[in-house]
Amino acid sequence: MKRVKLLSLILAICFFMVEGVIAADTIPIGVPIPMTGWAAGSGADYFNGIKMSVDEINEAGGLLGKQIEIIRFDSKGFEPEVVMQAANYLCGQKKVASIHAGWAGWGQDVRAYGKYDIPFFADDGSEDAVNVFREDPKKYSNIFQLTPTGADQAESVFRALTTLPYEWPNKKVVIINTDDSWGLGVSESLIKNYEKIGWKIAKRETVPYGTTEWGVILSQIRRIKPALIHFEIASGQENISFFQQFLKRPTNSIVSLGWGITPREVINVLGTKADGLIGQMPSGLPGPKAPNAAGQAWLDKWHKLYNYQVPAGAFITYTAVKAWANAVTQVGDAYDFKAINKYLSNNGYEGIQGKLKWNKDNVLNLQKGSPVVHYQVQGGELQAIYTDPSMEPYPGSEFKKPSWIK
Repeated sequence: MKRVKLLSLILAICFFMVEGVIAADTIPIGVPIPMTGWAAGSGADYFNGIKMSVDEINEAGGLLGKQIEIIRFDSKGFEPEVVMQAANYLCGQKKVASIHAGWAGWGQDVRAYGKYDIPFFADDGSEDAVNVFREDPKKYSNIFQLTPTGADQAESVFRALTTLPYEWPNKKVVIINTDDSWGLGVSESLIKNYEKIGWKIAKRETVPYGTTEWGVILSQIRRIKPALIHFEIASGQENISFFQQFLKRPTNSIVSLGWGITPREVINVLGTKADGLIGQMPSGLPGPKAPNAAGQAWLDKWHKLYNYQVPAGAFITYTAVKAWANAVTQVGDAYDFKAINKYLSNNGYEGIQGKLKWNKDNVLNLQKGSPVVHYQVQGGELQAIYTDPSMEPYPGSEFKKPSWIK
């Protein structure tokens, strides 16, 4: 009996040892993405892009012969203390090999993850984040931004709006934005550009996240009768509630939601009522018809997996995982962070739409491999009407005057 118990104990120890080896025989990556709070919807969109990429790599045999393991952390509302907790947990405790985020903190994330050499990919689009990077490019050389800054995206939005084949009834614009660095940065850039061409900023309103009652602002808009309303809030519910209330008594205004057109809940809730809305997706893959066969295969696979149109951020977080994995393969060691960061900075990545190359600030600015895609909602779906660079009409599409404009 004692021998049987001893043998059982030995087998149990061996089992747990083997389990430990198996667990250690993976390459963990950190995914600090909001799972609760106002940004949870966008967090889910970002995560699905990351997971799709990881699943493809694992199904093809893994990375350097090992499976990639995702370790998540709820970054909530990107409060500075939460961002720091995420960095210390994922990098300090879990010893992950890379960090893949969507929005991550608009600057405080650069400081938090810059303490480590681990490659960090974020979709901040924030001038504040870039300014932190510029304080010490060598220290923050592991930080890779996946999108142009808000100001650069706003420049693209301005070019798209002024390219529309539409006769504006007047030169008045209303701009509404949130009180964060993203909303403020985009709006300031638009204001500068519209004033430069002689338009009047008839109203500029800055509101907090969570605003869903628009009666007072809409009353003012109805008195102003602007040709253009630009609404820049990076959260779904504000966009949905504003447009639903706007439609009760619409003005003859083009309504541009900027980035806010592309969180999936916006179109899911509004459906064909959203037809005519315009907006943009940075670093996107145009749809519903892609520009090439590889892109179309990707879109088809996405639809099969998730059964909805590709939302903001999903394609570029997918691509970032592939870019990191390619760099790891070239270097031959997932933990040689300095070599991986140097490879990414020097070589970029050959993506589905072409070459992606980070600039001197490690920002993916406007380029063919990751264009800003400008959409209009048509038939309850996002239809690409322009891509930037080029800003030529997207093949097979055309801008349609919204039905609420009489």
